Formats: sequence, structure tokens, C-alpha cells
Amino acid sequence: MEDSMLVEILKEMQKKYMFIVEIERITREMGDALSRNDRESVQMLLGMRQDEMNKADVCMRNIECLVSALSPDEGSQVREWLNGNGGRNPDSPMAERVAEKGKSIQLALNRTIEADRYISIRLSGKDSYYQ
Repeated sequence: MEDSMLVEILKEMQKKYMFIVEIERITREMGDALSRNDRESVQMLLGMRQDEMNKADVCMRNIECLVSALSPDEGSQVREWLNGNGGRNPDSPMAERVAEKGKSIQLALNRTIEADRYISIRLSGKDSYYQ
């Protein structure tokens, strides 16, 4: 697998990671605003979070476009790394960085989902998406 392609994938993954971390921060702020019963701030934060989600989606589409240019076997391997799965061990330092970034993204997503789950259950109770 060419390192130049992995570098481009890693650049997009880094952008996505930054957007995911921002989504996590905004989600936590939403929880704080809800604890203060500040509905106006929550609405504003929801819009901000949606903007960041849209940006993360664009990064994912860019990554998928890059991965689709790889051979089917290489693309499958990179997709495993993107999802935080080890699969085959990375065979170069750049591949290792891609795999590590995939794990970091998955960890940040999991933290965000947990914060969102708490907020949703707190707001909606039995009607929560997570129930």
C-alpha cells in the first residue's frame, strides 16, 4: 500500500477526529445547559453540533473516496483500521498511524455517545432513543 495514499487518508481522519472531539465538547455543554434548564442554549448548541456532524460526514465521504481507489484487499484493511479494528497488523509506520487514529476516533465517538445517551434518557425517559 502506498504511503502517499495513507497520508491523504490520515489527513482526512485527523480532520474528522477534530470534528468528533468538538461534537463531544458541544454534547457535554448541552448536558450542562440542560442541568441549568437553559433551553435556549440547548437549541443553539444543537445547531452547532449538527454543523460539526455535517463536517465530519464530509470527511468520511472524502475518506471513502480515497479508500475506493485502493485495491479491494487494501480497501478492506483500511476500513478495518478506520473502524478501530486491528485486523491485520499495519505493515508500515504510516499504516500504524492510520490504525491508531481510527482507534482514537472510535474512542471519542464512544464517549460522545455515552454523553448523548445520558442526556437523551434524562430528557425523554422511556421515550428515549436509547431505551
